[in-house]
Formats: sequence, C-alpha cells, structure tokens
Amino acid sequence: MENKIIVNVDRRQTRVAILEDGRLAELAHERESDVVGNIYLGRVESVVAALDAAFVDCGIEKNVFLHVSDALVEEPTRAQMRHKMESLPPIKSVVKKGEEFLVQVTKAPLEAKGARATRRISLPGRYLVLMADGRGKVGVSKKIEDDKERERLRRLAEKLKPEGFGIIVRTNAEGAGRAELEADIKFLMRLWRSIQGRARQVKAPALVHEDLSLVFEVVRDVFSSQTTEFVIDDKVTYDKVLNIVDHVARRLRNRIKLYKGPEPIFDHYEITPQIERALRPKVWLPHGGWINIEQTEALTAIDVNTGKFTGSGSLEETVLRTNLEACDEIARQLRLRRIGGIIVIDFIDMDKQRHRTQVTTALRKAFANDRMRTRIMHITPLGLVEMTRKRTGQSLAQQLQTECPYCNGHGRVLAPETVAFRVIADLRARVSEAEEPAYAVVAAPSTTLALIGPHGEEAAALEEELGVQLFIRANEHFHPERYEITADNVRALRRRLVTYRVGSKLTIQPEQVLRVPQAGLVACVGGYIVEVPDASPDSEQPTRVRLTRVDRSYGVGVVI
Repeated sequence: MENKIIVNVDRRQTRVAILEDGRLAELAHERESDVVGNIYLGRVESVVAALDAAFVDCGIEKNVFLHVSDALVEEPTRAQMRHKMESLPPIKSVVKKGEEFLVQVTKAPLEAKGARATRRISLPGRYLVLMADGRGKVGVSKKIEDDKERERLRRLAEKLKPEGFGIIVRTNAEGAGRAELEADIKFLMRLWRSIQGRARQVKAPALVHEDLSLVFEVVRDVFSSQTTEFVIDDKVTYDKVLNIVDHVARRLRNRIKLYKGPEPIFDHYEITPQIERALRPKVWLPHGGWINIEQTEALTAIDVNTGKFTGSGSLEETVLRTNLEACDEIARQLRLRRIGGIIVIDFIDMDKQRHRTQVTTALRKAFANDRMRTRIMHITPLGLVEMTRKRTGQSLAQQLQTECPYCNGHGRVLAPETVAFRVIADLRARVSEAEEPAYAVVAAPSTTLALIGPHGEEAAALEEELGVQLFIRANEHFHPERYEITADNVRALRRRLVTYRVGSKLTIQPEQVLRVPQAGLVACVGGYIVEVPDASPDSEQPTRVRLTRVDRSYGVGVVI
C-alpha cells in the first residue's frame, strides 16, 4: 500500500503523520524524550520473588520492571514461555540486589506503572536487527511472503552474521543485496562496540545509548519504496533527513520535499480534523454502520453496529457487509489511536460458520500492514473476537488528553498543552491573514500557563516569532478547551489590560494560587499571572507582594 509521510516540526513538539490512500493511518508525537529503545547501565534495587521480577534503577523517574523472562541473558524457548511458572528459574537465582548490567527499555512507563526492560539488547538498522544475546540465530520477517526471497535472505544473513550475534531480517530488506545488508551489519557492530565502550566509562545508573528521534526512526522503519512523498515543514530537519537518506536509501531522495505553503502543513493535508475524530469513541463506517471504541486500563472493547445501514438484500448479507467494513476500520483505528494490550471486538452475531470465517480472515488481512505485533483468536458463536496488540507506550488519547476536572475523571478533555498548540496555530493563521500589531488571548488558567511558560519565556519567544505583541490573560471560569483571541492596537490593549506597574503592591489570596510543579508561588490575580519565587504556594494566609517586573502577559514579585 502506498503511503505519504507528513512531518510537522515545531519548537516544542514534532508530529509525524502517515497517510494511506489519503487517510490518516498513524500519528506520533514527540514532546519530550521517549525512553523506549534506550539502553541503560542499571543497578538492581530490589528482587521480588512473589512477582518473579526485579526492579532496576536506570536513572529515570521510576525503577524499571525486569521480569525473569527478560532477565535471562539467553532468550527462553517457546516451550519455556508457554509454561513460565514451571520452566523458568526463580528470579533470585538470575539477578542479585546491587548487581549492575545493561538493560534496554521495551515498554514506556504507563500511568502508575514504570517502564519495562530486557537484558537482551537488540539494535535495529534499516534492513536488519542485530541481537547481542549470543545464541546466533537468524530470522526473517514473516511479512516477506515470497518463499524464495525469504530463503535467499536467510542464507545471506547466515553468511554475514557476526560470531556470537543473532540477526533478524526486516521487511525493508526485501529485494536488498549483499552490499546493503553488509553495510547495515557494519554500522550496527560499530554502534554495539560504542555502547560497550560507553558502559565501561559511566557509573550506574546511567543512559548509555539513546534511540533515534521520532523523525529519524520513521526514516529507518517506515520510509520505503512504497512511500510516494515524505514532506517536512522545517528546513533544518529536511536537510538532516536528506543527509541520512543519502547513506541508507539514495534512490528515494527525490521523494523528500520541503513544505513552504502558507497554511499549516497538517491543515493542508486535512490531517487536523482526522485527529479530532480519532479522539471520539464513535466511528462511522462507509455505508451507515458504526463502531464504538472504549478504552479501560486493562483492555479495549470495540462494539460493531449496523446503525443506519439496512442493505439491499437479506439481514445476513447486511450483517456480513457491516462486519467486513468494520474489520478494515478497526485495524486503522487501533493503529491511529496507538491502542495496545488486550482487545475484545463484539461483531454483530452471524449464524453461518462461513461468514464468521470470512470475517476472521478479513480481520487478519486488515492488520497485515501493522508494524506492531498482533495475535487474533477465532471468532466465538457470540461474535466475539479476542486479540492482543503489542503496546509500547501511551495511546493517542493519553498523549493528547487529560482527565476532565468537571467530572472527576469520568470523561476527558484536551490537555492544556494541546489547547495551547491550538491557540498558537490560530494566532499564526490570523497573523498571516491580517497585519494587526497586537492580540489579546484569554483562556483557562492551565492553558495560559502552558502558553506563557514556567517563567514567561514561551510568551516572549512566541511574540518574537510572530512579530506582534501579545497580552495573555486567564479566566478561571473558562472551560479548559475554550479560548478567545481579539486583535487591537497596542495602546488600547495596554490601557485595558495592563493595570500594574513595577513597584505596585497587591495581595494574593490562597484561592488565587495555581499549582505549578517545580515552581514557587504562581497566582492568577485578576487574570494576570504573577510569580513570586521566594513565597510558598502552600500558605493559608494572604501574601502581600511588590511587583519587580511587569510584562504584557507575566509579572514577577517579591514578598513584602
């Protein structure tokens, strides 16, 4: 299937969208460093026999979870994994408290859970994955279906495999020659020696190797001959991608393009409305049926309904067609929403066994292009299908949304950072269309803080980027997703909104204090954000303050 890769690079986030047949199939965000794929020199903090696991300090926020099956230096056999409790050795005989060794993170932290890791290091290249587990096995991606090509690649990999290492041939290697695979192995071996050298120089806990950034991970894992366009809206990133592609896939260089259009790149490719739809539980099917997706911590439930679709034949044909349409949409939505773990699909009941077999086959085919490992069970007489999909981090909803303060977490609203990015995009569009010198922005306090930054630096940087003056104010009665932008001349906005001067004295009431991690007292006084670094945010008494700095959107004071 042909695809397009669309990259939006902003100062505070990078977004990568993969389009298949013009529809959004995958979306990834990079707002802060992701730990998946990183290699650490860790120290065992505790060994818990009841969990058959150890907890390893890697220098990140929470200790990493290391199950006994991941603590073994050599990969357990399939028979051992089928009977973990009886066949694997006890964790206390595998690792000891205080022991230090390399681990690689395989799953990101998820809400209250820490990251998960393994001692069996694997280094992915463009065509191969190098495994430093000492078993020396060779595998070929199951997605390469041609038996002759699989055998050719297997024989080639066995000849090129370094002594003591294992190799997995990736799907990208289909059609690749000896020189390309050999170059990949040489690169990965240099990287492995570099990791070993770094591990000898640092003290645990320490980061030894950081995995590629999001854009370059996409170049490695997704960019291929099936990609018709790779469009980037940032010149620096564009040049870096060209440089990498010159070394790994020169023949695809002309497919990389720099976007220079006047409107935001995600709007130009109509990606933004598709993202908004991906955050809703209900998804319509082409002929009037629909699916409903509900995520819980333990599993995801998907319900299929005929909806407005009545068909033109029998009820059986209507049900079958709705279920078949649902297969393609379910596969796309799980990829797009980054949903993993246990998934239960409630298809509409089908009486005929051949119809149930047809739907199961269609579901497996729909997941053929999924880069995450999936396992699909047979459909039950009740129309239920159980499946699993590999989960490595947060879902799209967990990335873009936060718990709604109005319903105690029973629903979800957009996160303050997400609303702030929308405000910024709206401002950019307005500035490009009109030559107004100044804008007033009113939003909920949490959004206002995200726009201004911890110490006002983000507001100043945004003003410099847009070439306008901004007066950002908070309204505590606003819904978290609501904001208002108005344009006016600088004098009028200053007269209306700047009510303080340097030296002004004011009283901050306890209810005006905003909770900001790793900051002193930050308060919203009449919509104006004021920081008092030397004051405690936990005081139950009013705080008298004298302002020492008054900017358009942000003030700093000292306790009187």
